[in-house]
Amino acid sequence: MATARDTAVQDLVVAGFGPSGIALAAAVEDHDDAAGGPPLAARYLEKAADSAWQPNLVLPGTDIQHHFLRDFATPRDARSRFTFPHYLQQSGRFYPFTLMGGYVSRLEWSHYVQWAARQVRGTVEYHREVLGIEPVTGPDGRVRTARVTSRDPRDGSLHTVEGRNVALATGHEPYVPELLRPHLGERVFHASRLLPALAALSGTPLRSIAVVGAGQTAGEIVLHLAAQHPDAQIHSLVRHAGFRMYELGHFSNEVYFPEETDYFYGLEGEQRERALEQARATNYAAVDPDVSTALYQAAYQDRFTGRNRLHMHRRTEIASVGQEDGGRVRLATEEVFTGERGLVTADAVVVCTGYREPVLPRQLAAFVPYLRLDPQGRPEVTRAYRAETTGDCEVGIYLDGLTEWRHGIGSATSFSQMAAKADTVHRDLRARLSRPAAPVAA
Repeated sequence: MATARDTAVQDLVVAGFGPSGIALAAAVEDHDDAAGGPPLAARYLEKAADSAWQPNLVLPGTDIQHHFLRDFATPRDARSRFTFPHYLQQSGRFYPFTLMGGYVSRLEWSHYVQWAARQVRGTVEYHREVLGIEPVTGPDGRVRTARVTSRDPRDGSLHTVEGRNVALATGHEPYVPELLRPHLGERVFHASRLLPALAALSGTPLRSIAVVGAGQTAGEIVLHLAAQHPDAQIHSLVRHAGFRMYELGHFSNEVYFPEETDYFYGLEGEQRERALEQARATNYAAVDPDVSTALYQAAYQDRFTGRNRLHMHRRTEIASVGQEDGGRVRLATEEVFTGERGLVTADAVVVCTGYREPVLPRQLAAFVPYLRLDPQGRPEVTRAYRAETTGDCEVGIYLDGLTEWRHGIGSATSFSQMAAKADTVHRDLRARLSRPAAPVAA
């Protein structure tokens, strides 16, 4: 199949048009609106059919875990047309929203994300999965542009576009423990596929469902399954003493402030690892107070009524996995301290083991000769999230939301610094574009 080539060289090509990509587009267009003149030539590529935010996890009664003013633009410029308050005003829900208090529902936040994506006037191409980013070498051996190749998952067609700068905003990847990977399929699936996976099982009797993991998503899914499948046995498997709550202290949650990113970036390798480990309790492997209360009440009511359908397997890890002839999944378990063995047989297993940041995004494989890597094989990155490159490479490569190990927990997938991170990337991008290009050797 022939590759469709776009011959126009873009100032910026963004791989991924989820939250990080949208926030960057908002920064670009707010600047263009204020400055006037020709807009920045930008292209945004997204593998999905739209910019829906975690569409497979928008469950009834769930909400977001950050303040709604930490949106795509307010921390950068409260006058922006991309802010959540502007979304409320445009939707006619500003005053009703102000009467509710609390956090925004996941459903409404997902609507806001898609609304913001639609406000972008630049070229957004959906059904474009970025496969690779290759250096384009000129006759003098210098790399001045990058060729971005994407694939349309609907027909397999390939498309290319060149950019002077490229931002990877592809997000973290679903993580599945090695023990469970061979069994992924219809009956065993990562939480990121929850709703379509459950829909595919709609004709299968679900007498028993296992949920592996102890984070917010796992807690919400346990509650959802208990409500949607009132006759099923629900098994929650966690390695701790039970679901723990996030560290919600005011001071400890300042790790999501931009100045904390400055502090974290200034630390040395081992210091950063220790600081990141301390910060993890604010966002990983834990639940918020609402979910903790709801889970405990559900377990209490289950015991009180004698139904005994909600099984909280605490201090439990999976020792082996097998499948029966009918498709049911057998999870052999062990108590983490005593070694006591158990067995859970389930019609479906939901894997809620979170997401991982790639050491080196696979799309950058062809650029490795031009990247400066640290001893762990990770790209050296500036405070502005730009990968350090060799002297013969002029392309700016930005790792947007892919450098938690270097910039800290607030600069990864959390919305708390989405606007601030985009502002940092955008300012660096504009500074680079304003500099004269190096002359081309004869």
